[in-house]
Amino acid sequence: MPRLRAASWARPLAPLFVLAAVIVIDLFGDRRYVILALSVISPMLAAILTGPRMTTVYAVVAVAVGSLLGARNGFYTGDYAGGVAAQVIRLCGIAVGGVLAVAASHDRTRREAKLKNITHVAEVAQRAILGAVPASSGELLLAVSYESAAAEASVGGDLYEVVDSPWGTRILIGDVRGKGLDAVRIASRVMGCFRVIARRVEDPAGVMAVLDGEVMEVSGPEDFVTAVFAEIDNGCLLMVNAGHPDPVLLRDGAIRLVPVASRQPPLGFGADGMVVTRYSLRSGDRLLFYTDGLTEARHPVTGEFFPLLSATEAALRHVSLEESLSVLVRQLRRWTASSLNDDVALLAAEVACPDGASRRRGVSSDLLAAGGMQRE
Repeated sequence: MPRLRAASWARPLAPLFVLAAVIVIDLFGDRRYVILALSVISPMLAAILTGPRMTTVYAVVAVAVGSLLGARNGFYTGDYAGGVAAQVIRLCGIAVGGVLAVAASHDRTRREAKLKNITHVAEVAQRAILGAVPASSGELLLAVSYESAAAEASVGGDLYEVVDSPWGTRILIGDVRGKGLDAVRIASRVMGCFRVIARRVEDPAGVMAVLDGEVMEVSGPEDFVTAVFAEIDNGCLLMVNAGHPDPVLLRDGAIRLVPVASRQPPLGFGADGMVVTRYSLRSGDRLLFYTDGLTEARHPVTGEFFPLLSATEAALRHVSLEESLSVLVRQLRRWTASSLNDDVALLAAEVACPDGASRRRGVSSDLLAAGGMQRE
């Protein structure tokens, strides 16, 4: 934060430093070289760093500096360096440069304001499509966070949804290949389809098969969606992973990834025998589902990837899930110097005390009682 304040303080003064440098060089440098025309750099720099008002001020000051230095050097009384005619040409050049700088500053300010409005509208539209996730569902406490890469109006296709179904709480998190309106369109179709079939199709593999067909119908030949489907009911986690990063589990202070028995191709490549992996969960377990914007975030200097496990372990130890996600986002922003290259969707879930009655038929009571990180 102090670095940002220092940068904002220095920006409007940078053109002044340029003028000061021109004056010092002209006063103490070799008089064979006429450098006062370089004062036009000041309003040009102001057009980049400041607004139209400050640019106008620096344009006027640059002409005044050129006139005063010309008077000192005798351009108006003799033939030195071209005399009066040459000095008038220099001053006209500075004045024209100042006018162009002011016009450029106006145009830049107008485009930045327009881009800011478009970016805001795009982000609001994307968040409206994503919708709200309940604070709790079944035996789960839930929290979500969405971080946009957003220096530009480049919305992404990250998606998440939570549905309370007859077979337990069902979670979908995914990422559409690419960005822009096409990615948002595909993401909205996937989430709309999931909201319907999650309440109608019992088999998790069947849910993913329907989603795969939806992606194939609405996307192009090079489009696909990576996704994780999770169903949690009475301490039993059923999961299908279609080319997406593995969720993270915090249990008893230890962090680990939650892999699947067989990772499937991304949605849109054709579902062929989706494999469902089963785990048992304990009360107090915390799960983090995320998109690859988190794992692919790099340090701007070293190029290192974001330390997922260590950062997640520290973040998920906080009391509330909302605070945990806030801490993780701050760590991510610090790691990348707030220069994310991709959107990041985060969904955290904590297992509360199971209610003791599974809504899914056929779940083994031995499995539910085991309480271990067992996989079938």
